[in-house]
Amino acid sequence: MNEDRETGGVGPQPWDEGDVTVLTELRETVTRLDPCPAGLTERIAFALTVRALHAEVAELTREPLALTRGDDDEPDQATTVTFSTDSVSIMVTVTAEHDATARVDGWLTCDVDEIELARPDGRSEWAPVRDGRFVLASVSCGPAYLVVRPPGGRTVITPTFTL
Repeated sequence: MNEDRETGGVGPQPWDEGDVTVLTELRETVTRLDPCPAGLTERIAFALTVRALHAEVAELTREPLALTRGDDDEPDQATTVTFSTDSVSIMVTVTAEHDATARVDGWLTCDVDEIELARPDGRSEWAPVRDGRFVLASVSCGPAYLVVRPPGGRTVITPTFTL
């Protein structure tokens, strides 16, 4: 046992190579046996953004799956999801395109001029809203969420969904 020189007793000692080796092995073991869940960083950033904006988060209320027939008689997959809050409902249909992009058709129940399709990495695309309808064509696939800013109301953000 090492003695603490200042107090003459046993106390904390500076780290040595043995401490660093043990902590390095511990980090590697934890990383291998209990890795960080995929997407956790993005979910944390989303939660912090929502808190910072004092926004209302829409809940996923429906997720029916629709199949449509393409020219080659193979079914094309289109997913329709509905998000709701007390102030707005948003229905979105996502259709995969043949060029690895997607088309987003949407309808919402509040009066706004545009809607934002935001990405966890900070990219955004905007679409005009006419009579409650909006279209985002040829958007890159991947995680995204919608942001609606009603005039005089609280910002509404949907949970992240995959295009």
